[in-house]
Amino acid sequence: MTAKVEILNKIENLIFLEADLLDRKQWQKWLDLYTPDCVIWVPTWDNEECLVQDPELSVNMMYLVGKPALEARVHRMSSVDAYASLPLSRTMHSVTNIRLIEKKSDCFKVSAKWTVLCLDPRRGKIWRGGWYDYLLKKNQDKLNIKSKKITLLEDVIDGTLDIYQL
Repeated sequence: MTAKVEILNKIENLIFLEADLLDRKQWQKWLDLYTPDCVIWVPTWDNEECLVQDPELSVNMMYLVGKPALEARVHRMSSVDAYASLPLSRTMHSVTNIRLIEKKSDCFKVSAKWTVLCLDPRRGKIWRGGWYDYLLKKNQDKLNIKSKKITLLEDVIDGTLDIYQL
C-alpha cells in the first residue's frame, strides 16, 4: 500500500469513527479523538452565498475552543441540566466525499460532505447536511482532530441544535 493510500485510509477511518461515536453517544471515546487545543466552529451565513469569516468577531451557531469546552458540552448533554434537549435525539451520520486537501508537516487539511438524520422525540425527523473542514494532526502513528469547521446548509434553526446533531 502506498503512503498516500495508507494515510487516506487512516483519515477516513478517523472521520467514520467520529460519526459512529456521536451516533452511539460514546462521549468519552469521542473526546479522545480531539487534541487539547482543539476548535469546533459552526459559522453562520453572512448572506446567501458567504459564511462569516472570523469566529472571534461574528455570531456563530457554535464555537468551542479547547478540549475543556467540549468536555463541558458533553457534561451538559449527559446531565439533567440540558432539560431543553432531553431526551437526546437519536442520530445517524452519513459522511461521504472525504478528500485530502493539503498536507503540511504533521497536519492534514481534509474536507467531507455529511448528512445527519435526527429523530427528535418532540419534533420528529430532522435532516441536516453540509460539509466538514478538518485539520488533523499526526501524533506518532495516530491522527487526532485539531479543528473541525462544520458548515451547516441551514441558516435558520427551529429548535435546539447540539454538537452530536451535526
